[in-house]
Amino acid sequence: MKRRTKWILFFLIALVVVGWAVGAARTALKPAVGILEINGLITDSMVYLETIKQFQDDDKIKAVIVRLDSPGGKVGPSQEVYGALLKLKGKKPLIASFGALGASGAYYIACASDTIYALPGTMTGSIGVIMEFFDASEGLRRIGVTPNSITAGTLKDAGSPFKPMSEQERVYFKALVDDVHAQFIEAVADGRRLKVDTVRQLANGRVFTGRQARAAGLVDRLGGLDDALEEAKKRAHIDGEPRIVRPDTAGDLWTILKHILPWNSAALPFRNDVSQGLGMGRQVRLDYCIP
Repeated sequence: MKRRTKWILFFLIALVVVGWAVGAARTALKPAVGILEINGLITDSMVYLETIKQFQDDDKIKAVIVRLDSPGGKVGPSQEVYGALLKLKGKKPLIASFGALGASGAYYIACASDTIYALPGTMTGSIGVIMEFFDASEGLRRIGVTPNSITAGTLKDAGSPFKPMSEQERVYFKALVDDVHAQFIEAVADGRRLKVDTVRQLANGRVFTGRQARAAGLVDRLGGLDDALEEAKKRAHIDGEPRIVRPDTAGDLWTILKHILPWNSAALPFRNDVSQGLGMGRQVRLDYCIP
């Protein structure tokens, strides 16, 4: 009798599990909107590029929203994410949505999208570039420390904190910053369909509220993530509520199976472990610092 009861219990549990798995599999087949979140300082592109590629290649994902709440960050990663999103936009609708902050490098990335949403009080813009150096030479001299360096090339130790910056170095770094700034302005002009001269007037590093940015043509609409989702649904011609896919749920079916099947989940394909590292090197940066 006990054995029979165990089999009945096992059968009922199996039915529940199979029913749940079938329901989840059906959900996984629904048209979806992918949401890529970019929060905090942008110091690395690899944490985003894999997700962008998955969203681009997954035919069930009909549109993508990039949700930004970031002051910006390093130039290279910002440009790499921007370029990847441009490729994605060639295949499916791409909407940008700002949270509290979508400035500098984050704004650069948003310019890859079809439409940019900002809240009325979002801090955005900050179309500028910064390089920061410090000069410790006087402090070292006072404690009797004299640094020495041997270089092959007059500018190899340019920007060293152990000596005052020369005029040659200042001109050199200014040219670097100006060139990156020009690239930023060109990206904004292309993305926002504005004249370069118009963008240049706005590109002195200042920050705009979402409402000011809307008036200046830097964002398209005022609204939050829900508004961006509604537009994504319309552009993708999705009827009803779409399935929402984020990086940690991009492999919905595998996420389900790894809890059911007996093997180690690390062996499953289509995993997407996203993490963010912080830490800024002394590099050219696109960022907005709140004093």
